[in-house]
Amino acid sequence: MLRAMFAGIALACTAVCVAQAADPLQLACTGDMIEPGGLARAPTTVTAIFSPADKVSKVSIDLGKGAVNALVLSNNRIQLKFRTKDFVGEYFYYDRDLFLIYRSGHLARLTCKPT
Repeated sequence: MLRAMFAGIALACTAVCVAQAADPLQLACTGDMIEPGGLARAPTTVTAIFSPADKVSKVSIDLGKGAVNALVLSNNRIQLKFRTKDFVGEYFYYDRDLFLIYRSGHLARLTCKPT
């Protein structure tokens, strides 16, 4: 009886942990958009959703004009790299920095916080 109770508790705990790991990581990111040559900066805000949070395979970025899905290029413990038609994104897990490197030469440097 006691063994069955512990098995039930362990199974319930595992189910909760798996469900939490599958939840997306939502980030609010703020920083600057830097023009080519670094002469001008404009404040910018981005919302990012990485899912699932533990092994990101889907990225959605909203620059204020609607969400854009990005293709994940690589993901390891240090860096998540993804691409859209307009930019390549690099997110660094340790310091929560997000860089968006645009084909036009613009660079967005942002710091993210979970929401």
